[in-house]
Amino acid sequence: MQIQTTAPGEWREKKVDHLPLLTTSDGTLISSKESWERQRAAIERSWLEYLGTSPFVDLPLDPQLKSEEDFGTYTGRVIYLQMEPGYFEQCYLMVPKNRNRKRLPAVVVFYYDVDVPAGHNLGSPRWKPGLETRHFARHLVERGYVAFVQRWVYEGYVELVGADGTGLQNRYASSVKLFQRKFPGWKGLGRVVWDASRCVDYLVSTEFVDPERIGCMGHSLGGKMALYAGAFDTRYKVVVGSDLGIGLSFSNWDAPWYLGPEIRKPDFPLDHHQLLALMAPRAFLLIAGEDADGDRSWPYLNSAQEVYSFYGASDRIGMFNHRSGHTPTVEANEAAYSWFDRWL
Repeated sequence: MQIQTTAPGEWREKKVDHLPLLTTSDGTLISSKESWERQRAAIERSWLEYLGTSPFVDLPLDPQLKSEEDFGTYTGRVIYLQMEPGYFEQCYLMVPKNRNRKRLPAVVVFYYDVDVPAGHNLGSPRWKPGLETRHFARHLVERGYVAFVQRWVYEGYVELVGADGTGLQNRYASSVKLFQRKFPGWKGLGRVVWDASRCVDYLVSTEFVDPERIGCMGHSLGGKMALYAGAFDTRYKVVVGSDLGIGLSFSNWDAPWYLGPEIRKPDFPLDHHQLLALMAPRAFLLIAGEDADGDRSWPYLNSAQEVYSFYGASDRIGMFNHRSGHTPTVEANEAAYSWFDRWL
């Protein structure tokens, strides 16, 4: 199997049939990069109005180093970054020890916890054996990248409210109420956009990361985070999302910790082909397994590819479909890492 930048067979001509990217609100057809840039600004504005934006101004990162460990070829550091006044999010920084240049490419990895992507048991209840194909950050640092893992905000909020129970709905119910009480109008994925930008702010402050070569990736929930991070922060030059459910109807995007039930209304004016288009001409790869994503995801990529063509960058958006279900495979990971190798 190979990365495909052109849809196969019957999927080649299919596009998202609502909310056309290349038609303005007054019905004008967009046929150039210049006219697309104006449309892009309008789409981005609409999304940010819906998601909400950070109420904080000039909030210091105030990074807190909690622990450091030497793994022979790289170091791992537990670091907490201030994401809201007085609230610090757990992150994990992995840096190769043998660096052949002063500044290296870096990849931010999003997931529920930092343990699983890092490939080290740091005490998370989500840690268990058998998740080796989700140890993305460890694979990347061994490949020569700086890797930075950021935990999902609601996992941190679970600690704040002392939630227990099983299932996301039970675990996150009190956390969602706390977040919405503190920040009314700010969506969970709006918070993701903010947190993800704070990760870049931290990486570019270091002496060993090349600020022009930063990417991000994630699987499932982490893939959702990567999509939003890459759409709204152009400092992410390469984005990889694994089985996130690229269409709003493909996954539980209506959950209160993501967007909310209003996205199921027939007249909801937003969808994710718009976010893919916001990334153009930066590189995006969808990892699919015929679970949340698969061949049915091609219309979203095809729609965005029309925008990529304005930049002569049609080869920068594609899919690797391993057809093995939700869990990524060794081959899928290699496709993701080779995508970073190519574009970072």
